[in-house]
Amino acid sequence: MNTAMDILWEALRESVSITLLVLLLMAVVESLNISSSGRIFAKLHKKPAAEVALACLLGAIPGCAGGFVVVSLFTHRALSFGALMGGMIATFGDEALFLTAKSPKHALLLTGILFALGLVVGLILQRIPCNKIITYESHRFPLHEEEQAQPHTERQRQYWRKRLLHFLREHVWEHVIKKHALTLFFYAFGTLLILGILNNYIDLQTIIETKAWTKWLLLLLAVVVGFLPVSGPHLIFVMLFLQGSLPFGILLANSISQNGHAGIPLLAQSKCNFLITKAITMVLGLLVGAITLL
Repeated sequence: MNTAMDILWEALRESVSITLLVLLLMAVVESLNISSSGRIFAKLHKKPAAEVALACLLGAIPGCAGGFVVVSLFTHRALSFGALMGGMIATFGDEALFLTAKSPKHALLLTGILFALGLVVGLILQRIPCNKIITYESHRFPLHEEEQAQPHTERQRQYWRKRLLHFLREHVWEHVIKKHALTLFFYAFGTLLILGILNNYIDLQTIIETKAWTKWLLLLLAVVVGFLPVSGPHLIFVMLFLQGSLPFGILLANSISQNGHAGIPLLAQSKCNFLITKAITMVLGLLVGAITLL
């Protein structure tokens, strides 16, 4: 068993890396936004299908990075709730990297199914008014007047130096770091610390392998574990599937219901939004998993 210090150190290390990755991606997204004077993301709302497809493509990227971008765009009102759900369904965290390395064929099949499901569900939700139950931040991506001007009269070097300093001060420091860094870190650290303690005392893989549970109980377990906003515990379903001990439908159900670490920044933004997205993905995972098993 790991010592308390090992658990604490692992939670601290992972939460710092997650926070830095999220902040970096947020800075990149804001850079893209101001470089186009806000035109990139403003155009997405005019093309709902393209908006959902983009979110699903980002979610389909192996790992959690694409999911982080989708959540960041949603929390700043650059993506709709339907697009957010499409991206959350399409992503299945770092387990995608493991499955791709071990079985590219199954990884491609699973990713394709999740992308198609995310696209369909996202387009359906685009037509349903969700503003009364979804919580948005009070601000969009901040865009200042000087960022909309083009360098016609200034010297290029002076212009870009001034713009870089402005971006670092107003966007990276004032918005990304001061507004989001601590919240993201504490949510990530708290979540990972609790999961680390639980994993240290509960050997989930041994329980599944030794108990004669039916496939339906395994399906329910896969969906319940999918609620956790983290990558790691879900890896057991990938491993059992690759060993031939688990039906594909159970792996699919877990992949639909989980979204890796991408749920952590969404939880930090709004507990209500997090619970709504989890409820939808878990019900969908349960239904699709049951149909697949049948």
